[in-house]
Amino acid sequence: MRHGGKRLKRDIKMSLQQTTLLMLFILLLFFCMMFMIATSIIIKKTEDDFKIRTSETAVNNVVSTIKASLVNYNYLSRLIMVNDRVVGFLKAEEIDRDKIYEARRSISEIQSLYSNIDSVYILRNDGEHVSTGIGDYSIDMNSSERSNILDAHGTTVFSINGNGTFIKMGGKPLLTMSRAVYDINSQKLLGILRMNISSNVFDDTFTLQNSGGMCILDSYGTLLCGNKEIGSLYDSDYNSESMVYKNIRLGGEKKTLTGRLAVKPLVVLCASGKGAEALPRDTIYALMLTLTAFILSFMVCAWFITVNIARPIRNLSAAMERTRSSGWLKKIDTEMPNNEIGRLAESYNSMIEYLNQLFNRQLEDEKNVQKAEMRVLQEQIKPHFLYNTLETISYMAVQENACKVHDALETLGSFYRNFLSKGDREIPLQRELRITQDYLSLQKMRYGDIFEDEYILDDTTLNYMVPKLILQPLVENCIYHGVRPKGEKCVIRITIRMEAGGLYIIVYDSGVGMSTEQIKNVLEASREDDIKILSGFGLRGTINRIRYYYDYDNVIQIRSEPGEYTEIEIYIPKMREMKTEGGKSCTEL
Repeated sequence: MRHGGKRLKRDIKMSLQQTTLLMLFILLLFFCMMFMIATSIIIKKTEDDFKIRTSETAVNNVVSTIKASLVNYNYLSRLIMVNDRVVGFLKAEEIDRDKIYEARRSISEIQSLYSNIDSVYILRNDGEHVSTGIGDYSIDMNSSERSNILDAHGTTVFSINGNGTFIKMGGKPLLTMSRAVYDINSQKLLGILRMNISSNVFDDTFTLQNSGGMCILDSYGTLLCGNKEIGSLYDSDYNSESMVYKNIRLGGEKKTLTGRLAVKPLVVLCASGKGAEALPRDTIYALMLTLTAFILSFMVCAWFITVNIARPIRNLSAAMERTRSSGWLKKIDTEMPNNEIGRLAESYNSMIEYLNQLFNRQLEDEKNVQKAEMRVLQEQIKPHFLYNTLETISYMAVQENACKVHDALETLGSFYRNFLSKGDREIPLQRELRITQDYLSLQKMRYGDIFEDEYILDDTTLNYMVPKLILQPLVENCIYHGVRPKGEKCVIRITIRMEAGGLYIIVYDSGVGMSTEQIKNVLEASREDDIKILSGFGLRGTINRIRYYYDYDNVIQIRSEPGEYTEIEIYIPKMREMKTEGGKSCTEL
């Protein structure tokens, strides 16, 4: 019954929302009808005004497109200016064919990024130049044109045909982009860049416009593209940043010629019908009526938004703030409508539940790590008494001239001294090797000449910080499970190298080897299956400690041939800088 009551209440709310939407729809329909009536009254009066506004929009669209295109070409010119080969050509005291070829090739590669680039010229201060382009040109750069470019101090100067500098034989007029090239460091003038852009670039700007009634000219009246008849009506008044309107006669029809300056020296013109007359009184009344209907509709919409959107959002925000102030991640219990906002609240509660699960999991992991570290600490504390006793026995052995006993005790003492490592979790790889070497020396004393230990080391890796006791358990595994069962003299080889940003530690023994099933069992042991493995020092425990320490699963590979050898390869992927005890910089893995 409780769930049924909630469902009934939600259905009632949905019904109210539907009623509100129906009222809003009726008001909007009324507004549309009133708007259509008002529009039918004023449409005749505003037709001409619409035409002129359309032409104004067309002009502004073409102007915006031209500016956007020129921004792209300006960016392209900057790429050419800073190109190493182009700068090398400009800076060279003596130029040869190779420098010209390399500079031309670099310009061509950059030039291919945009279409409609007819040619590019790079001119040195001594008059030498390199160019790319199609067709024959007549080039005559006078001193006044060069002065205009230099006066711009590196900014772009636009002109038609370079103000007479470039004339393409039998071709359309070209838009020339010119700018001085300066050394990026010394700001010394290196030369001049001139880029000729085909007037075809403006044809694309007319695609969505009234191309039959538009044209583009320069400030001297030279037609670049568009309607020639409209271009013939150009005068200097249109060289203005603001829109200019003039009544003209074109083809026996009264029109308005609209135009403005796009970017000096480009002018855009568009012909349209005559302008509209002032609105009559009945038109003003119709507009007032339309405005009144719009205001009423707006008020209804505002009320609907407040009740169904703004207020639930405010309640949801307040509930979230109360949750934040409490200091705990709790679900919100505020009742929400059955719409997108209600689903947002449900998603928020789901996220809070998921975050709490993550926090609990993280807390459990931290507890497990602390337990493991406590076990390691306990294992380290136990040998202290043994180490101190060994010091005393070693001294007595020296007094009694028992040198071999003294050496054995010294080796064992060195092993425990490095093993303790002041309780550090990480130690230099060199110290880890020393622990392993001491351990192997003690095992030789115990078992005799049953193996030889070899070392292939990269000296640059010895100062890297690694987790303590990752080598000794591996060689111990080699002795007890590889060398001793074979019953003949074997080799234990430790190889350490740096490769591809990671540290590789390889332990090899020529013992009895491992079967495929044994390798699979070792590699698939996980931290979740047996947390006791994490605190141990055997092979599987060492693998899982490295996995947990670096949060990386693929840290080990085992290769073996039964009866021949076993090779364990550990990959440590991460490195970061840290300081050793002596203050020297070393890298921690």
